[in-house]
Amino acid sequence: MKEIEDLLKLASDASEEKIDFNKGAVGSNGYGFVFKNFDYDSINSFVIGDGSSRLCSIGVFKNSITKIADQPRIIKRIDLKKDLYFGGALKTLIHEMEFGGYESLFHIWMFAKTPKGQMFPATFYYGQSGTSIGAWAPNYRTFLFAEERNLPREFESIINFSPFNFSRRELEEFIEALEFSLNRIPISDFEGVYEHDLGRELMGISSGKPFIKVLKPNDRNEIKTWSYCIMGNDEASNLICDFIEIKNSYLTPNEIEMYPKKTPRHLQKALIERSFDRLINHSYKTKSRLAFMILGRYLMQNKIKITEELRQTILKYSDWKYEEKQLKNERDRKERKRFLDDFRKKIKNYDGTKIVKIPYYTVAQIIEKRKEEVVKNPLWRQNIDYSITDSSF
Repeated sequence: MKEIEDLLKLASDASEEKIDFNKGAVGSNGYGFVFKNFDYDSINSFVIGDGSSRLCSIGVFKNSITKIADQPRIIKRIDLKKDLYFGGALKTLIHEMEFGGYESLFHIWMFAKTPKGQMFPATFYYGQSGTSIGAWAPNYRTFLFAEERNLPREFESIINFSPFNFSRRELEEFIEALEFSLNRIPISDFEGVYEHDLGRELMGISSGKPFIKVLKPNDRNEIKTWSYCIMGNDEASNLICDFIEIKNSYLTPNEIEMYPKKTPRHLQKALIERSFDRLINHSYKTKSRLAFMILGRYLMQNKIKITEELRQTILKYSDWKYEEKQLKNERDRKERKRFLDDFRKKIKNYDGTKIVKIPYYTVAQIIEKRKEEVVKNPLWRQNIDYSITDSSF
């Protein structure tokens, strides 16, 4: 199978210092690593995260994680931002990689080859225990492959080792090689909202520097707008978090047990369908036009059918008439209308048969773009009032 052959060659070449950033391959000291996004809709991923368990910590939590339960104050002395460089390196290797989620900033898989010729898949993620490596125990075949599809046995045949069988010294050498390999990769900017029981943080790399910003759960008055795309403001991110929280509340106890780290895409779709009415009700409760736009974007991105009644509501509250007199700057008006027209066209034509995405620019992307401008336009833009008055309902 060509995909398997390509994977093996990339890992072998990387172990010999033949690095290919464009294909996610890097290595050092005889170790080769190939990094991949999870893809629940394609056999190209080969593996999914289900069934793996934590092998060890990496980065700032290495050698410290076992002490945190007994000494909670130790976490205050750890510079969590350093591990964000791992995310920046991964973003360079996997351009389409997305960040953020409940107790997960990122989660990808990698194929590893050691100097002894040991080959195995592993996961690399930032979660409750900080940056960690996960893997499958020797009985991984029980969990490794997705139940709803047949995956190539060729991939199973090249796995000849489980990292749970590393000796302590071998595991330390593996971690050292992985960290060194990641440190060789140029850093890309990224950002994502990391959610947990105690709150939310906006985390990422901006202009090459790591940052962590605590998001206030109840204060949405200080909204910042950096782009007039539908998702180009703080409130849009807050609304997405609301929808994700509502969706996740529909997980059954059995599903939580089956998928403790990441919900597979086929189940994500089912959860949104289960919570459909509640998502709409929440949008009405916000009394915000933006909530309906973000809901439309959320449903299109997950291939969820939109009822005709909801479609007309989204179109009503995305009408240009609400905003054309708000924006004072001509450039702002043209930009916003262009994004609205594109969004409304996609909503009108959407039939739920395929994923439809709308343009999105992060703060980091806007900052990078400004570096190329001869005349520097302001980073922060005029906010739009999305409020719905009682008479609008």
